[in-house]
Amino acid sequence: MKFTKTSITAATIGLALTLAACSDDAENADTAAETTKNAESSTKAESAPVDLPTAEELNGVLQRASDPNLPAEERTKTVEGGEDFPELFDTLAAAKVESGANFEVQSVFPGYTDDTALTIVGYTMPDREPQTADNVEFIHQDGQWKLSREWACVLVTNTVEPEQVPEMCLHDGVDVPPNEAEVIEEGHPGHPEGHDEHAEQPAEQPAQ
Repeated sequence: MKFTKTSITAATIGLALTLAACSDDAENADTAAETTKNAESSTKAESAPVDLPTAEELNGVLQRASDPNLPAEERTKTVEGGEDFPELFDTLAAAKVESGANFEVQSVFPGYTDDTALTIVGYTMPDREPQTADNVEFIHQDGQWKLSREWACVLVTNTVEPEQVPEMCLHDGVDVPPNEAEVIEEGHPGHPEGHDEHAEQPAEQPAQ
């Protein structure tokens, strides 16, 4: 059988086009596979549970929150949504200096969701008995652990005078403990319970 030059040329062009199409299909398949692989890896990374933090890690969060020597942008990263209320951190720093308050995470437990942790926090102040707060919540946000906004307000309202409580904590409905002076005034220390200091006193007995 005899092939003409024209038929050979057409066959050659057809084969080249076929090979090119196969090559494009292979490249597209590789690209699609790579995209799928990257998407799966990203999804796994996002859905992977966050490792529970250590007490040491969370103590570092509390220390940075009240450290006046750190830049404001560093301190605001230690509390949930802290960028929206920078005044909280000035109050925390002042409270630590003025009241001598010290907070320390003692134990860490899994939270209600994978990105939260519950803790027991002990806090001490001069001339007061050490106290503890249970279920203090930390939240994993923006790739790091932060004290929850609600608990930041609870801690600060228990270490400063009522007039020093940041406005954002008042809006959150956090109960502000009464001033110690008011407690003393209401309790009338020094008088036995049930005793009325204004009650009429018995008349003195005449001398015999």
